[in-house]
Parts: sequence; structure tokens; C-alpha cells
Amino acid sequence: MIKAIVMAGGLGSRLKVNVEKPLFIFYKKPLIDYVIDNLIKSSCIEEIFVAVSPNTPNTKKYISKFKNIKTIDTPGEGYLNDLSFILNSFEKESKNDILTFINSDLPFISYKCIDHVLKEYFKFNKDSLSVYIPSDFLDDLSLNYEYEYKGLVPSGLNILRSQNIVQEEHKLIIPLIDLAININTLDDVGIANNFYKF
Repeated sequence: MIKAIVMAGGLGSRLKVNVEKPLFIFYKKPLIDYVIDNLIKSSCIEEIFVAVSPNTPNTKKYISKFKNIKTIDTPGEGYLNDLSFILNSFEKESKNDILTFINSDLPFISYKCIDHVLKEYFKFNKDSLSVYIPSDFLDDLSLNYEYEYKGLVPSGLNILRSQNIVQEEHKLIIPLIDLAININTLDDVGIANNFYKF
């Protein structure tokens, strides 16, 4: 089964607003709504979960309005720790599910992009796939990023088997602005406004 997990349990401290980052209003909608809307439209995703934590109690309450979306309570002790916790939880049910992890701060990612990445995943005989953006693509657009390795920047979209083990990874490189713009700071909001007019 192909399941989506929206990562929405971080502190979001860099945004410096008095609201949990997944609920930050961007163009009249919470950030997380954009991700959920596109996951619902996806032709590949069969079930949607939102990973929350003690850092995001209001997000957990907000998600309860969606009838077919479940929440996962994680410790909220960092992305990798929460990822491990989630993999352990799903592994108890099945070791064969495909888990699509997506950050809640990617408002411009489309269902077409999500479906494309999943279709690419099934072309390769590897258990995991991580989507990267070339750093020079981001540089050309004057977009900031925190982490870069060998010219690649993580996009916040990854696919893993439901097993908490080291998984062989395929790197999928996509120079796409819809993946490049995430909302971490108020400066990012300004950049997003410049690129997109709704």
C-alpha cells in the first residue's frame, strides 16, 4: 500500500510567528492544506497520515476536521528521530508498505509532481528514493538553503519502505521550482510571493 506521511511535528522556530508552522496562513490557507489537497488529488497515494508531536498540538486538533486523515503522535525530537519512530510504527503492521514522506512547508508541490516521483521510484530496484534539487538551480533563483552535499539540496520529499533499517537509496534530481520553495522563514514567504500569484 502507498501511504503518505506529512511531517508536521517540528518546532518551526525559524519562521518566528505565533502560530505552528503547518498552520501558518499563506494566501488565505494554512500551509499544510496545500500539501494535503495535492495528496488527496494524487492518483498513487492510498492513505494519508500527518505526523504531529507535542510541538504541534493545534495542528493535531486541526487535522481532526479531515475525515480520512489520521495523525501519528511522534516524540518531536528532531526529523530523524521522528522518522525512525514512524518507521518502527509502520513496520509493526507491514514491512511492505511504500511510505511517501513530505514536509508540511511545501505549499507549491503538485499532485502531478508527487505522482511523477512515485512512478520514478518503481522504475528502480531500491528500497528508498530521495528527491534533490541542484544547488546551482537554487542559486540562480536566489533561494536560500541550509544543507548542501556535492551540489545537491534535499527537497523534503522522500520515499521509504516501511522498515526501520538502512535502505539503499536512489537519488532523483529534479530542478523544479515547485519543490525548491519551502516556507521556513518570513523571507521565504516574500520569495514565494514573488514567484507565485494566486
